[in-house]
Amino acid sequence: MHRFVFMFLLMFAAPAFASDWPQWRGPNRDGVAPDSPPLNRLTTDTGLAPAWVSEAIPSSGNGGWGSPVVADGKVYLFVHSKVRKAGENLGRPKFPWLPPEKRGHLTPAEYDDYEKNRRDEDQARAKIEQFFETLYCLSLDTGKTLWKKQVSSVYSRFVQSGTPVVVDDRVYVLGAGRMARCFDAKTGEELWSKRLPGDYRDEFMMSSFAVADGVAAVLAGSLFALDAKTGDIRWEGDKKQTSGTHSSPAVWTHEGFTFFIANVAGATACFEARSGVEMWRVKSQASQSTPIVSGNLLLTYGSSRRGGLRCYKLIPGEAAEELWTYTGASDPGSSPVIVAGHVYVQGERTLACVDLKTGDEKWQTELKHDDPRYTSLIAADGKVLYACEGLLWFAAEPAKFTPLLDLKMDDTGVIATADVHRKRLNLDELKAQPDGEKKAEQLYRSKVERQGPLKCSSPAIVDGRLIVRLKDGLVCYELTDRKQASR
Repeated sequence: MHRFVFMFLLMFAAPAFASDWPQWRGPNRDGVAPDSPPLNRLTTDTGLAPAWVSEAIPSSGNGGWGSPVVADGKVYLFVHSKVRKAGENLGRPKFPWLPPEKRGHLTPAEYDDYEKNRRDEDQARAKIEQFFETLYCLSLDTGKTLWKKQVSSVYSRFVQSGTPVVVDDRVYVLGAGRMARCFDAKTGEELWSKRLPGDYRDEFMMSSFAVADGVAAVLAGSLFALDAKTGDIRWEGDKKQTSGTHSSPAVWTHEGFTFFIANVAGATACFEARSGVEMWRVKSQASQSTPIVSGNLLLTYGSSRRGGLRCYKLIPGEAAEELWTYTGASDPGSSPVIVAGHVYVQGERTLACVDLKTGDEKWQTELKHDDPRYTSLIAADGKVLYACEGLLWFAAEPAKFTPLLDLKMDDTGVIATADVHRKRLNLDELKAQPDGEKKAEQLYRSKVERQGPLKCSSPAIVDGRLIVRLKDGLVCYELTDRKQASR
């Protein structure tokens, strides 16, 4: 009895919340942190300093855009990086990558020719570089690196940027060159690696594994399913019918059966997990976003308005039934989030709220961002976060768009509103000096505007802690007052 009383008191001495974000887009691959404590430390007054900042970790063009995941008190991040061999220098490339806004002077045929030349040049230049894949494991409490495992890798046109998944003390990740890898989550020991069949030149594949029923599924040119313990290929989808590289499969379980649902070849298809038998296929026109399974509903999101946001009813033994299509937004890779019967979606510099039952638009608002693409929404405590040029928090409220905080990040990691940052930098005093307007603008740009979350990477939120990938590492914010929450 005394032991029972002790355990009872221990259980209620502090709040217990869901503590994992073990895969791309969270525990259910839907962007939601279930059972989140109140995020009551978000403030507009003085800003919020990081709980910790990691060691330097390469990102973007030399490191990738993968997202952090959290399991068992540890933060994991996959990095694909390169090191130039000593004494080697090729100078500037003749055919650099052109962002969309700089391609206007080229016809489609000219651009195709330019891209061919660029790929040839990049592949030739890559011969003077060594490539590595590194899996980082950090303490969730302190941000200290517990271990990091580095293995040799190969060149890819854009650096490989998959997000790991942690299941049963194992970490699964798709590396460059079609190399699937599995590591021990506690030690970093590589348990197995498997090169998936298929041609490879310089392709980059951002798909993240979905693991269920002892099977690990991933898109690597086409859909593959591996034995989670051994890495042996259990089944392989048809190369044309299951083509895809960047979308990640989702898991659907029904009446004891497990299925993988994946965006493939411009459609969305359902496969029995163990056998790979295709159960059905719908012409969703979904692209690089990740499908969302919510109960018996399926959401897909396309890269064009024609594809749009679509909702299907999952019917066992039959093809999914389309319920509605919303064409008010689209995005090449961003995935939406569902909160309390409503879908919040980002695309084309807009945010929108859509009724999950009917597809009716509840509200739409403009995003004042330069290039808001790819980064996916996440949600916790009735709040939705879009982490692109800063941290935009808004209420999961269907009646109207209700912004809560639009936070910017400075070079020390402090998040605050623009006004707070300006006060911290004493910009008003600086403006009063000769040539002060220009100096103030330059200072704010270098200290704040050039900082912030790594675009295309999505944060993890665990037990009131927000982990964000930056251009040079990870940063963690404690968004919950533990003492207040325990009361």
